[in-house]
Amino acid sequence: MQSDDQSTNRPTTLVACPTCGQPVKWEEASIWRPFCSRRCQLIDLNEWLSDDEEQDQQPSGWRP
Repeated sequence: MQSDDQSTNRPTTLVACPTCGQPVKWEEASIWRPFCSRRCQLIDLNEWLSDDEEQDQQPSGWRP
């Protein structure tokens, strides 16, 4: 009898960490995916939050 589990037959997908560019395996075991580590995840979060704060500080109708 053949198993219906196809995950063992699929090649591992690699993606680039959005913060540092290191290859990351896209699988259940990669707990920080798409990031390579907690550090890269927090760097990205900080950039996102900082960008949001900058937008809040600009007066409405402001144009660069």
